[in-house]
Amino acid sequence: MEKIKKGGLRRRLSIGAAGAKGGLGLLASKASGMLLPKDQQKAHNEAAMQRESMRFVKQLGELKGAYVKIGQMLALYGEHLLPKQVTNALHTLESQTTALSWSAIETQLNSELGDKLLAFSVDQQSIAAASLAQVHRANFVHKDHCSVCMKVQYPGIADAIEDDFKNVMQMLSLARWIKSGRQLEQLGKELKAQLMREVDYRYELGVAERLRQKLSGDSRYYIPEYYPDYCTKSVLTMEFIDGLEVTHPKVQSLSQKRRNALARAMLELFFKEAFEWRLMQTDPNFGNYRIRIDEQDENDTLVLLDFGAVHDLDGDFSESLKKTILAAHRGDTETTIEGATELRCLRAADTERVKSSFAEFCCFILEPFSANISSLPEFARTPDMLYDWGGSRLLKRAGKLGAEGMLVKGFVVPPAEFMLMVRKLTGVFTFVSALGAELDSADMLKKYG
Repeated sequence: MEKIKKGGLRRRLSIGAAGAKGGLGLLASKASGMLLPKDQQKAHNEAAMQRESMRFVKQLGELKGAYVKIGQMLALYGEHLLPKQVTNALHTLESQTTALSWSAIETQLNSELGDKLLAFSVDQQSIAAASLAQVHRANFVHKDHCSVCMKVQYPGIADAIEDDFKNVMQMLSLARWIKSGRQLEQLGKELKAQLMREVDYRYELGVAERLRQKLSGDSRYYIPEYYPDYCTKSVLTMEFIDGLEVTHPKVQSLSQKRRNALARAMLELFFKEAFEWRLMQTDPNFGNYRIRIDEQDENDTLVLLDFGAVHDLDGDFSESLKKTILAAHRGDTETTIEGATELRCLRAADTERVKSSFAEFCCFILEPFSANISSLPEFARTPDMLYDWGGSRLLKRAGKLGAEGMLVKGFVVPPAEFMLMVRKLTGVFTFVSALGAELDSADMLKKYG
């Protein structure tokens, strides 16, 4: 990536044109489709939607910067509000990030750190790149064997977010892919607030320190040391950790006992965040976690990285979430529905079918924490009655059940805060499944009941 296109008017015109073209393209395709036999019209219109969606996403990718990040966020949170073809196209943005040239990064570092940059020898080749920033490894000049990571935000990103976010939402409206309304406004407000937090590195630094205090004394977790003297609103300097992703062959080849311990640490961390700290990392992709393998004592460590997407949960939300989860775990349908209504996932006026469908889903997703493993499908349990995360295909089955539930007339799109929590839970379950964990986890929820 040599540069990020700048200029508010230029970017606004580009994205506006993409929206107009998308809307006109769909109208033209629908018009031509009316000349086809009825049994061919649906496939014709779906192909047109896919084509225009990919064209729009291509435009986002060319504009780069905040537009790419906004598209990635909509892919995750907009599935209930956007056509499937649009969210599928937006997911392709996840593989389109390339690093900015060293000259631009060096200019940004000099601007942010000034003479303090002389304390480091910085590798010009990045070790990671994302839509808003990239990471370079560096060494203190006067300290032997002391490596750090410098997370450098792309120039101008923070200043463009407000306009870029508004432009994308207007584009979706122009293309008639999304309808305005209270739910869309609430989602947009929450996503924009999250994005603003992610580009404020002083916020991220503060959250990292808060979490470090909460996890002090628990050797299962590790948060890298930060160097506040070399951190600014757009640059973060932290200890370099040479850990492995959960999918690395060395992690996958660990004993079942050690993989189980890592899985339990991840699950317990989720409940600490949701029920105790009310402070949740809402971007649980594998890149935000590393595993340090202990070659001697086999006490492996879960390393936590990147705290820009940490979200302070509202107290009432946290209590209602706990109420809903614990009730679903007990199989208490009435209290589950009551909690879901407090979370605004259900409405008092909803039909009994809508309510029971949502409660059924809540009970189902807590299957791994069942106190009666023998009652579960054979493929979801081991011969010694442990939950088989790898063989259970839980998320695939949950996706099918959730899609069927959404077809129930009257289903309401959950509020943004709940969707953030679902994203986190999905990421945690994916992580634990990747470890191939085999656990009896009923006790994890009993301690909160």
